[in-house]
Amino acid sequence: MPDDLLVDSYEKAIALNLCPQFINLLEKEIKRRSIHLKSCGSQTSYNENESQSIH
Repeated sequence: MPDDLLVDSYEKAIALNLCPQFINLLEKEIKRRSIHLKSCGSQTSYNENESQSIH
């Protein structure tokens, strides 16, 4: 899986409040690849708000 797809999957998994074990698996792979996320906390909050307004 390309790095950008991994990061996108991780962000969407958090936004959709998916299984914590799945999110942890994605986090471990991100760390293994030494990928740095752009201000994950604020971006995640934005995605959660965006996701709620769509439904």
